[in-house]
Amino acid sequence: MVLGIAMMAAMLPTMIGLNEATQGARDQDENRRNTNRKQRCHLVATCSLDQGTPELRSQVHNAQVQVGLDRKLYITKQPSSTMVPFNGGFFTHPDFKPNNTSGLVTITGEETPTLRWVFLDSKTHEMRWGGRPDTEGHTCGPFDWTKDEQYVTLEGWEGFLAVRLEQDDTREHVDQQLGVVDGREVWRLYFDQNDDGADLPPNAKGLEIQLKRVMADS
Repeated sequence: MVLGIAMMAAMLPTMIGLNEATQGARDQDENRRNTNRKQRCHLVATCSLDQGTPELRSQVHNAQVQVGLDRKLYITKQPSSTMVPFNGGFFTHPDFKPNNTSGLVTITGEETPTLRWVFLDSKTHEMRWGGRPDTEGHTCGPFDWTKDEQYVTLEGWEGFLAVRLEQDDTREHVDQQLGVVDGREVWRLYFDQNDDGADLPPNAKGLEIQLKRVMADS
């Protein structure tokens, strides 16, 4: 069917209006996404029912990610007095293309609270934090979120692990005997970069987890 010039002329404003409305909706959604990505958040670990024993799951599921003064990240519901909750979000990182938000930062519990980079230790597979020089030779991203914008990813997938080393159990047992109660049931945050178990040492416990973003109040 051939459309007449008059009919096409009448339809053109409508088509332009639809295109502008579609582009406007896209721009609005993009602005919303950018705003959400820049908001500071806490991170909460979640794990499925097929992970570990009920006792171990109860220690990790819905536990916050904590920032230790030893420049490592932990997962626990009973943090020590030297830990502070993860409080940060996506940030522009110099290793990636301009205008990216592929880095991840958090406020630390240093004497002067400071914004520091979060990165994956390429040797130990632990998630750590530090200044720019500390990240050299390690994996600094790209960090992103899942399609539903709820969970954090690294290098395109959710390979995070909650890990408990044998030495952690030993130290906690000794602390209990000494009556020390500053921090209990503390797990380390790892990332299984090669999907091979992260080369965990013998007798280590590992639970596959997701890291959920929860907006920070302040």
